[in-house]
Formats: sequence, C-alpha cells, structure tokens
Amino acid sequence: MSTGDIACLEHVMDCCFPASPVSPNAHLSAATSSTDGEDRISPLPDTLLRNVVSRLPVKDAARTGALSHRWRGLWRATPLALDDAHLLPSPVPAATLVSRVLASHPGPFRAVRIAEIPIDESNEVALLPEWLRHLADKGVEDLTLVNRPYSFDVPVQLPATLLRCGASLRRLYLGVWLFPFTTGLPRGPDVFPHLQELGLCHGITEERDLDYVLSCSPKLETLALISNYGYPDRVRIGSRSLRCVLLWHSLADEVAAVSAPNLQRIIIYCTHPSEDGGVIRVRIGHAPQLAVLGYLDTATHELEIGNTIIKAGVTKVCPDTVVPSVKVLALKVRFRVPKEVRTLLCFLRCFPGVETLHIMASDNDTDHYDDPGEVKPSDMLKSTFWQGVSPVKCVKSRVQKLVFDQFTGGTNQVEFLKLVLGGAVLLQKVIVLLAGPDSISIREATSKLQPLASKKMWASKVSGRTSLEVRGRAAGQVWRYDEASDLSMGDPFIS
Repeated sequence: MSTGDIACLEHVMDCCFPASPVSPNAHLSAATSSTDGEDRISPLPDTLLRNVVSRLPVKDAARTGALSHRWRGLWRATPLALDDAHLLPSPVPAATLVSRVLASHPGPFRAVRIAEIPIDESNEVALLPEWLRHLADKGVEDLTLVNRPYSFDVPVQLPATLLRCGASLRRLYLGVWLFPFTTGLPRGPDVFPHLQELGLCHGITEERDLDYVLSCSPKLETLALISNYGYPDRVRIGSRSLRCVLLWHSLADEVAAVSAPNLQRIIIYCTHPSEDGGVIRVRIGHAPQLAVLGYLDTATHELEIGNTIIKAGVTKVCPDTVVPSVKVLALKVRFRVPKEVRTLLCFLRCFPGVETLHIMASDNDTDHYDDPGEVKPSDMLKSTFWQGVSPVKCVKSRVQKLVFDQFTGGTNQVEFLKLVLGGAVLLQKVIVLLAGPDSISIREATSKLQPLASKKMWASKVSGRTSLEVRGRAAGQVWRYDEASDLSMGDPFIS
C-alpha cells in the first residue's frame, strides 16, 4: 500500500469517525479574585463540577483529584470520556495508559475512542480481551475502536466478546478489523438493544455477520460502510428500524432494501463494483418511506425495482417499476455516452415524486470508468433526439429545484437543462456548479447558459420566484460524510 493510498484512506476515515468526546483544548483554570485569591470553582455543586470534569481530556480529568480535597473522587464519579490521542505524547506506552484508565475508572463509560494504538499478533491477546471486558462491564455507550496502521492486509479479528458491549452501546464505529464470526451465537433484540448507529470502516465483515447485527439491533437507525473493499460485497437490508444506509468510498456488488419499512435514505458515494467491468445492483424492494436516494450511477449501477431490472428502451413504466416516495434524487452520468443519457431518462421515469433533482456530470472522470470505446452509429443520439423525448412525469409535475454539478458546457448537458426548464411547471430554482476553473470560466458558462435565463425558456408557472444561478465550486469543496448522514437535513447533497 503506497504512502499516498494510506494518506487518502486516513483522510476519508478520519472525516467519517465520530468527533472526539472531549476537546484537547479544554483546560481547568480556577477563577480567583485579584485581591484575595479565592477559589471560585470548588464551591460549586457536585453536579456542576462533574460536568466540568467530563469536558476535560482524560489526563487532566484524572488529575483534578490533586487540586484539593473537594475534587477528590469527582473523576471516578463522572462517566468516563476517553480519547487515547489525548494520552500522547507520553514516556509510557499508550496501550499501557489505556489499560490503566479502563481498569481504574469504575464506570459508566460515556464515550471511548481508541484509535492510535497498533494491534497485531504480538499484543492482541494481551490487550483486546481485557479492554473489551472493561468496556462491557462498565457499560460503554459510545465506542470508536480503530486499529492502525491502515493497510490492505487481512486485519486482526475482534473476539466475540465485543458483543458483550452490545448491552449498553448506542453508537459503534469499528475500523480495520475482521468482525467477529457470529455463527452459532445467540440471536435476539437483547444483543444490541440500544444501538442506534453502526459504522464499519476498512475492515472485513461477512454478509452473514452483518445480517446478524441487523437482526439483533431493534433500534438501529444508521448503518455506514466506509472504505470497505468488497466485504460484505452484498448489503441486503432487512430491518424495521433502519432509516439511513451509506456506502462511502467502498467496493460492493449489491445494495438491496429487501424489507425496510422505515428506511428514508440510501447514500452511495464514490463506491464502485468489486471487479473491473462489473456493476452494482441497487435493488429497491419494500421501502415505502424511501425519500432520499443517490448517487445512482448510469455507468455502473443496475437499478432493480421489485423484481424488474430497469433498462432503457425495454422497461415500461407501470406501478411495479416506480418508487413514488423518493423526493430527493441524485444521479451521476456521462453525457458524452449515449447509452448513459438514455439510462438517465429511464431512471427519472421510475421516480415520479422527485421534487429536488441533483445531476452530477462525470464526463471528466476517467479514473473509475471503463472506456466506452467508439460509439456505433446506430447508438449515437440523433440531432432530433432531445426534441423527441416524451414528458418525464417528475419533471413535468413535481421538480422544484435542479442542481447540475460538474457542468462543462457539453451539448447534451445543455440540452438536458433545456428539457427540464421547458417541461417543469413547478420549477423555482436551478443551480449550475462548474466543473472547475480550468474547464470553463464563469463568464463562458454564463454566456452559454444565457439563453436559458429567458423566461420564454421556462415552463414554470411559479410567478416571480424562478432563478438560474451559475457559480464555481468552492476551492476544495467535497461532499462531507456528516452531511450525508445527517437525517435532519432534507437534502444532503451538494448544492
């Protein structure tokens, strides 16, 4: 694994892990009078002092007992918040310090983050069983457990005793581990009775073990697979509680909402098939509340609704091939590839209720796509193609906002914009984000799009409230994991 690959992986994962439970900048400074040196903090009630201690890095929190008799015992009486990064640097090995903290604090453990200590065959037996025993016995609620350094080697397997922590866990993020084998283990809602959020990062989780967790987590709302490389290769969702599923910078061959009555969001971002030339099957079975979906990729995704695989020129729209609940839809397409343009229009017809439509042009992306080769004359779009496109239901009667990302000014891109503007009677806002300063300037884009700003081009009947905005992407602007996973945001995509 190259240095660059490791750096990229670390950046992706660090952006996705939950934030540290305490700030490293927090410190305790007693406010004293300039005249009498009176201690103004110690007289506060215990509840307030414990609140103060809970906000300190663990080294400082444990040392508060030395301030005065008043402070003794407060750290042990405060739910533990531990981040092993705050134990460094130290002449004592970090693993030893973590073991001491976990052993000496009586619990409960509010949040524990261990992400700086390499675990391998030389120390896994000495450390993991002890740590997991303390975490389980003392009721850890929020656990982030990461093994460094990152690599593509087979990771260390976590012992099944990890599942003992499930009785108290509300959030669990695991990074660079082989998930415990669950074959033969007891099942039921008592395994993870309170777990609401699960993140599996750059590790190996067999499909059967993921199914086990889903079946044993009656309150799980968010499932995230981050930088996973084909394990599991099929993500099949059968859960009554799940509301959000994310595949983020991963490899997979299938994501299926098999039976997910409360699922509201499926996010697939920078995720590719496990084999070159393969496809990811995105299957929507029973998901009546699915409202946010994307990015569907016209090059690498095969959409299946119910038992029907959606194909341009083959699939006819009928009640069995539409998902009317989706309100926010994001699609990624290479407009220079005729087949993908046809697939784009076919996909749109499957989501008649879309109100906010995101389109990302991937014409400049050559890293993750097979070369489509020379287009056969029979496959090329005729000059009259766009004029012959029949009305798309969501565009005609539902779409209120369109965001076109990575715009480069290609003919098919402009024609698609004309199609939407000329057919969407409820359209209020169009945002065009340029691909970058080197591809097309704002002035050039504005000139090319100027005719579309004319109200004569708009079918919208929303008087006085329509707008066309053209702007460049902010420097370094990327879609953030915390936005994609935030269920309070009705539209999590870049706009």
